[in-house]
Amino acid sequence: MILPSRHLRPVRTSVLLAVACVAAAPSPALLNIDGTKNQIFVFGGVGFGYDSNIFSQRDGEGDYSITAHAGTELKRRAGIISVDATARVDYVRYGEFTEENAWNPRFSVEFGKSSGRTTGSLKISAYRESRADNAINLRTNSWSLPVEFGLRYPINEKLYLTSTTGYLRRTYRDNAALLDYTDWSEALDLYYVYTSKLDLFAGYRIRSSRTSDSRRSLDHWFNLGATGGLFSKMSGTVRFGYQLRDVRGEDQYGQFSASASVNWPITRKLLLSLQGSRDFSTIATGTSVDSTSAALTALYTYSSKLDFHAMLSAGRNNFLNESVARKDTYFSWETGARYRMNDHLQMGVTYSYLKNRSSLLLADFDNHGFAFDVSSRY
Repeated sequence: MILPSRHLRPVRTSVLLAVACVAAAPSPALLNIDGTKNQIFVFGGVGFGYDSNIFSQRDGEGDYSITAHAGTELKRRAGIISVDATARVDYVRYGEFTEENAWNPRFSVEFGKSSGRTTGSLKISAYRESRADNAINLRTNSWSLPVEFGLRYPINEKLYLTSTTGYLRRTYRDNAALLDYTDWSEALDLYYVYTSKLDLFAGYRIRSSRTSDSRRSLDHWFNLGATGGLFSKMSGTVRFGYQLRDVRGEDQYGQFSASASVNWPITRKLLLSLQGSRDFSTIATGTSVDSTSAALTALYTYSSKLDFHAMLSAGRNNFLNESVARKDTYFSWETGARYRMNDHLQMGVTYSYLKNRSSLLLADFDNHGFAFDVSSRY
């Protein structure tokens, strides 16, 4: 499933979360029931930061912010169906632009089946976001409801079939000019076990989207790819193909599309990760965008307690059906460190910079900021 306008943003937040997840050692649960079959965790944290352009627009102003989050997580491993559920609340408070203060709850539950001939998972989420959207150069408040249902069925020892069904509903608050968005998608992939480490596949995805002003689009993506051990020490998934987008009552577009996620452990301490994609997306004004992005992340584990990371990313966004032609290119970098005092407490610091160049004057801006956070999990 492709979330509208999210792909137009630098991959700063996702990289931070990935670094934290890769580096952090699992902490003991607050409560264990039946051994480790049922576990309950609680977590929380606070942070302080500065963003030089909180509106993602030319001559946009900056502000300091204080953030906090708290939540609980349930892991159940009894029976053939596993359950992972999370409830969390985020809060952000700005020093000057207090009208941008926000409470953002998020909930998710995932059911999984990993035994038997047919395996799969169902994940349902709901979350509120308050953020600057680089595609429309405004701050937005929205509720999103994504659902994803995946299945895997083995045909024989060499072939297996996967299905991924996705649904997304996004509604915007406090701005009548922004369009609510709904999409559903279905992806089918046929895999061939090429070696014990590498699988090859051929896939097809159909995606239908609609905005609240009745604008509709239909995508078809035919692709080939590989997953597993790609080269020597490199592993991941790459996918390449041709995609068609038909916007009802407007134009048709065709392009080569791709996605890649590759990890390269150079040494026991240094890990390089490459993320890249080219795809169509739909932003909050209903415009279709041809988005291309790439990010290279380096994670250096100095010790079991301390690690450092650095990230470079760049991208291009071509706005397809706007009355005024617009093309954006961006470049960003980020660096930071994370220190784990023990199994339950850690802290981190990051600094980031973004430069967005656009044929639209309002969208030609740069941005820099820093953040410091302390978090705990039991």
